[in-house]
Amino acid sequence: MTSPIRRQLALAGLVTLAVSLNVQRGETHKPITSKYTYNEDVFPVLRERCGRCHVPGGVAPMSLMTYGDAFPWGESIRAEIIAGHMPPWHAEPGPVRFRNAPTLTAAEMDRMLVWVSGGSPQGNPQNVPPPVLLHHDWPMGRPDLVLPLPEVTMSPDASETVREFTIPTRTTRPIWVRSADLLPGTPSIVRNATISVKTDTTDDPGRLRPEELLAIWVPGDDPVDAEDGGFRLPVSADLVVRIHYRKTYSYEGREMTDRSNVGLYLSESPLNEIQRLTLTSPPVAVTDTPVSFERTLTEELRVLAFRPDQSLTNARLHVTTVSAAGERTSVIQLSVRPDWTRRYWFDRPLLLPQGTRVEVLAVLNGADTLLPPAGSPLPPQFVDGSPVRVMLDVVRNR
Repeated sequence: MTSPIRRQLALAGLVTLAVSLNVQRGETHKPITSKYTYNEDVFPVLRERCGRCHVPGGVAPMSLMTYGDAFPWGESIRAEIIAGHMPPWHAEPGPVRFRNAPTLTAAEMDRMLVWVSGGSPQGNPQNVPPPVLLHHDWPMGRPDLVLPLPEVTMSPDASETVREFTIPTRTTRPIWVRSADLLPGTPSIVRNATISVKTDTTDDPGRLRPEELLAIWVPGDDPVDAEDGGFRLPVSADLVVRIHYRKTYSYEGREMTDRSNVGLYLSESPLNEIQRLTLTSPPVAVTDTPVSFERTLTEELRVLAFRPDQSLTNARLHVTTVSAAGERTSVIQLSVRPDWTRRYWFDRPLLLPQGTRVEVLAVLNGADTLLPPAGSPLPPQFVDGSPVRVMLDVVRNR
């Protein structure tokens, strides 16, 4: 059954498509003013920045890997780039840099926008780019441990579903994980996933605890080697893998199957254990009113990454640190958008001395007025009257 959020997103997509086609129809005789062409200038950018998803068989609803594919979407490409929606990295530029940011450079953005607004020329027909095939392999090479997941079948009338699996690792000793990844069996329907260590303990926001979330997987992102720390898995640990499946319009009405694999990259020697520092607000109502909360560190920590709670799907967040001397540093400003919650790995660990205050400003429905409000019909969802939570992945500075 089609969910309300899916209907709204589908309607937005149809409006975008209609606008795009109408603009293209009206620009049939638009003079060619672009100094850039698809074959020579635009295709290399699309291949590098978009070719993991916007490729035949990819998770995106359309390919952009030929001139014929890309031309009808010119106006939509321009709108998405200007709005900062594509490539899908929703953290704003600031003093702190990130390891896993798939953003366009200024030169690449200029090339794309000039091409779209200048008639979208194809270029020299002798320079037609070679076919681009879907990249379907482990980006970091074959993992040390591969765990197959059960097969999932989406019936012809199903458009979207979430499945959760508990997978035994069957390890005979504790292991250290540097990185975790997911390799979809059918990339066109695997929308996002989380990989966690199963635990029976409850979260205590008042103290550090070992980080259980090994990876947040979204299409097009490469796994990140933690380098400065790792995740400790106990003997015979079980993993909980949650996958969100969604069909694009190309596959509506068709039965689709998937059997994905989880990959773990291990360390032979013990690592500095990654722990989770949770910042939690008081219970709040679903509103556009900003919510602020903070926490003061009781020990010195190195912060490796930031992530919002999975329940936040249309929020704006701003995290700031304040030193004991009162010096303020903006750590991250971002829009949390449906299906694109991720872990933001800092380019270099942030050293936060004891006494540092970490401040969070959140607006629950602040990412985009066109997005559905907080409370997606697919779990997880933000429940009215719940606290807002954000997490820092940290290691103790020893």
